[in-house]
Amino acid sequence: MSALRSYRLLVTWQARRMKMFLPLGIVVQALFALGIVAGYPLLFPTMDRTTVLYLATGGPAIALITIGLVAVPQMVSAAKTEGTLAYMRSLPIPRVVYLLADMTVWLVVVLPGVAFAVIIGSIRFGLDLQISPLVVPAVILVALTATSIGYALASLLPSMVANMASQVLVVFILMFSPLNFPADRLPGWLATIHSVLPVQAMGEVMRGTIASNSFPITVGAFALLGTWCVASFAATSVVLTRRA
Repeated sequence: MSALRSYRLLVTWQARRMKMFLPLGIVVQALFALGIVAGYPLLFPTMDRTTVLYLATGGPAIALITIGLVAVPQMVSAAKTEGTLAYMRSLPIPRVVYLLADMTVWLVVVLPGVAFAVIIGSIRFGLDLQISPLVVPAVILVALTATSIGYALASLLPSMVANMASQVLVVFILMFSPLNFPADRLPGWLATIHSVLPVQAMGEVMRGTIASNSFPITVGAFALLGTWCVASFAATSVVLTRRA
């Protein structure tokens, strides 16, 4: 069986296996983005334009990141427990093709939430966002990086540990990552950590492509994300390919 045909069949199989989750996941992503864009402003009595732009562009970034770093590890851990992952490894198909097919399905889940977050942010704050054509590769790169890292966590860690790690990541992403606020507000040591972690770079590429008239598009952020994406994808591929 060719790799392309295997990919098409696996996308269909994964979509059917997740048919109960897919519509719910899309709705949850949309509500999550709505909560960030509409709920966070309640914490601020007054907001300047910079704060508004960070909130409007942070919603789509968080929607992308949480599905990859939170939902994916939990679903993959469940697949390990159910035996679905073991069954996949027994099939005569390249393991990397399975990984790519699963990531495609997750991308379909997250895209409506991202689009909704951009639209609701523009309406809520009355912004005229200048969206760059680079937003398409930016969204794909952020989604692939987050999903690859989520897969790596679930593949390399025991299921219970991976689920706990995903919950910790939710708090870290929402409270201590420079997505809805500038990085210079962080303590120096935490800002240094974020300079090598992918979350800050994810926020930068999303801001730079959604509001290109207000934020620069940095090559360094794309390069850092690409490095994390390749490294985590390679780690997951090695685990999936290794014989049980």
